[in-house]
Amino acid sequence: MTAAPSHASAARLLKGTLPRLLSGVSRRACQVALVAALSQAVLPHATQAQEASTSTALLANGVTFDGELLVATGDVEVLQGDRRLTASRITYNQTTGALSIDGPIRLTQNGTEAVILASAAELDTELQNGILTSARMVIDRQMQLAAARLDVVDGRYIRMQKSVASTCEVCADRPVPLWEIRAQEIIHDSEARQLYFTNAQFRLMNVPVLWLPHLRVPDPTLKRANGFLVPEVRTDSTLGTGIVVPYFITLGDHRDLTVSPYIATKTTTLNLRYRQAFSNGDLELNGAVSSDDTRDGLRAYLYAQGQWDIGRGLKFGVDLRAASDIAYLADYGIDDGDYLTSKVTLTRYWADEALDAQLAYSRSLRASDVVIEDKLPFILGEFSYERFLTVPQLPGRLSFGLSASTSYRDSEDDIDGYDVVRLGAETRWRGGAIFGPGLKLDSTAALMADAYIQQQYSAYENKVIRLTGEAETRLSWPLLRRTASGASQLLEPMLQLGWSDTSGGAVPNTDSRFVEFDEGNLLTLARFPGADRRETGLTAAAGLHFAHFGQHSEYGLTLGRVLYLEDIAAYTESSGLDSRQSDWLLAATMQFDTGLAFTSRALFDDKIEVTKWETRLDYMRPRYSLGTSYAYVIADALEERDTNLNEFGFDGAVKIAQNWSATAQYLYDFSEDTETRVGFGLEFQNECSRFNLGLTRRYWNTDDLDPTTRLSFSVGFGAFAAEQQAGSCAF
Repeated sequence: MTAAPSHASAARLLKGTLPRLLSGVSRRACQVALVAALSQAVLPHATQAQEASTSTALLANGVTFDGELLVATGDVEVLQGDRRLTASRITYNQTTGALSIDGPIRLTQNGTEAVILASAAELDTELQNGILTSARMVIDRQMQLAAARLDVVDGRYIRMQKSVASTCEVCADRPVPLWEIRAQEIIHDSEARQLYFTNAQFRLMNVPVLWLPHLRVPDPTLKRANGFLVPEVRTDSTLGTGIVVPYFITLGDHRDLTVSPYIATKTTTLNLRYRQAFSNGDLELNGAVSSDDTRDGLRAYLYAQGQWDIGRGLKFGVDLRAASDIAYLADYGIDDGDYLTSKVTLTRYWADEALDAQLAYSRSLRASDVVIEDKLPFILGEFSYERFLTVPQLPGRLSFGLSASTSYRDSEDDIDGYDVVRLGAETRWRGGAIFGPGLKLDSTAALMADAYIQQQYSAYENKVIRLTGEAETRLSWPLLRRTASGASQLLEPMLQLGWSDTSGGAVPNTDSRFVEFDEGNLLTLARFPGADRRETGLTAAAGLHFAHFGQHSEYGLTLGRVLYLEDIAAYTESSGLDSRQSDWLLAATMQFDTGLAFTSRALFDDKIEVTKWETRLDYMRPRYSLGTSYAYVIADALEERDTNLNEFGFDGAVKIAQNWSATAQYLYDFSEDTETRVGFGLEFQNECSRFNLGLTRRYWNTDDLDPTTRLSFSVGFGAFAAEQQAGSCAF
C-alpha cells in the first residue's frame, strides 16, 4: 500500500504542477486536475478524518496557489460527501485549514430539504462548522429564516442570532410578511427537524400580538410531531360559544393520538382520535365525552374503523359506532343520519370469484322509533359467494353462488318479534351471440333454492324451502353512425322477455321492500334488492337508448317500460312497478366541455303524473362551481314515508379574489314549506396562512332535536405550500 503524501510534499507537488496544469486550460480540464490533487493534499482535514471514505473536491474556473493560500475564483463549487457549496471566491489557508468564502453563497446537502444562502462565510474544510453572515435559510421551499449571522455547528445545528422566521413570501411591494416570528435566537436541528426559538415574538402584519420566552415547532419537512394544531372557535345556539384546541401526540412511527378539548359556555367536551398503522392494515378510533346543559349526566360517542389484509386475498374490516343518546351526534355536528349502524365485514374479490360477508348491528336515531325499538331488526347478517366456471362443452359462462341472511329482533311478540335465517344456493348460465345485421342476443337461465327458518310469525310456517327458476332473453340492435363533425352516435332499441316461477311456502318480506327502478335494471328480472321476493310469471320490457359522443359534448337518453302478465303485489307504489304496466322510465345525462353536467331520472304514468323524480345540474368553471338538485317521491306507507318527499338543494363555491373563496349550501322542503339546512363558508388561504369562517343553520324541530345555528371560526399559520401554490404574496 502506498502511503499518503505529507502536507509539505503535497504542497511542493502542487507548487510545481499547478502552473502547468492551470495555464491556458478550460474549466473542465481544471476540474479534473484539481479533484485529483485536492482529494490528496489541499484539504488534509478531510483526508485525515476518513482515510478515503469521503473526499473533498474543489471545482473552479481559475485557481492560484502561493504555497500557503489556494484561491479559487469563478463559479466555485466545493463537494464534500453529500454537501455542496457554491460561491464566487474561496480562499483556502493550508496552514490553518480554514475556508474563507465570498458570496453569493449557496450551501445544500443531499437528503435534506434545507438551503442556506449567505453573502460571506468562514467554514472548516468539512463544511461542518463555521460562520455565515447576512444569511438566509430556506426549508422545504416553504419556511424562510433570516439573520445577520448564522453559525454551523457539527454539521447538524444551525444557530441564528437576532433572526426572523416566516412561511410567507415577501414581495417587493409588500416587504413585511403577513406574519412572522422574531427571536433573539433560533436553533435548527436538522436531524430531529425541529426549530427552537428563544425570546420569540409573534407579529401579525408587523404588529406584535404574542410573546413567548421559549417556543419549539417542527420544520416543514417533519410530517408528524407533537404539538398544537389549528384551534377553532365555535358559536352554537345549543352548546354556546367556545373553543376547540387540538393537541397532536406521536406514539412511535405507526401510532398517534389527537386530544381536542372543547370548552364552551354550555358544554365541556374531550374529543379523542387514535390512529395506528399495521403492516397489514390500519385502525382509527374517534370519540368524545361531554358534560353539557342539554342532558343530565355524561354524553359520549365512539367510532372505530379499521381494515386488515388477513391473507389469501381476504380483507377483514370493522366499522363500529355507538352513542349515549340519539341526539348527541346531531347536537355536536358528528352525524345527521337516521340510523347508527355497526358492522364487521369479510371480503375477497378475484377475477373469477367474489366473497362478501357482513354482520351488522343497527340502531334507529329517529325519535319516533324509540317506543318500538325492540320491534326493529337490530342484528342483520349477510353472506354471498359467487364463482364463475368455464365449461368447454357449454357455450357461454356458468356461475355458482351461495348466500345467507339473518335478522333478529328483541321483542318476543308474534309478528313484531319476527326472526329469520335464510340459506340460499344459485346456479346461473349466461350466453350471447351476434347475428344478422348486427342484432345482439343475450340469454340467461338460473335456478335458485332458499331455505328459511322463521320464528314468532304465526302466519307463516317455521321452516320453508323455496325453488325459483327463471329464464330471460334480451335482444338489442345497436346502430352506430359518425356525424359530419366527427362525433359518434348510438341508437339502440332493446327488448327483453322473461319468465320465472317460485314453488314452496310463503315467507314474510324482510329484505326486498325498497326497490329502485332505473336504467340499470330495466332489462332484467333481478329488480328486488333481496331474496324474499322474486318476480314471477311472464314479463316483458322494452326500451330505447340514444347516446352521443362528441369532441365537446356527451349526452344520452333512455326510455323504457316493463309489462307484466299479472300484478306484482310485492312492489310498492312509489317503485313504479306495482301494476301490470309499469311507469315510464326516462333517464337523461349530459356533459359538455364548458363545465355543464346534467343527470335526471323520472318515473311517470300514462297521465304524465310523476311518481319519482330526481335530477342534478352542475356548472363548473375555474373560478366557481354551482350545483342544484331536486328530489320528489310520492308518499308510501310500505316505505315508511307518510308524506311526499319534495326537496330542492343548492350548493356552490366561488373564488372571490386571489386566495379568497366562499361556499354555500341550501336545502328546502316543499312538503313542509320550510328550509331544512342553510350554510355559508368563507375561506382565505395562501402559502403561509389559512382562515375559515362557517355558518350553518339546521331547522329540524323534534322532541329530541331543536333548530340549531352553528358558527365556526379558525385561523392557522404555517406552511400550506403543498395545498396552495406559493407566490400569491397577498392577503
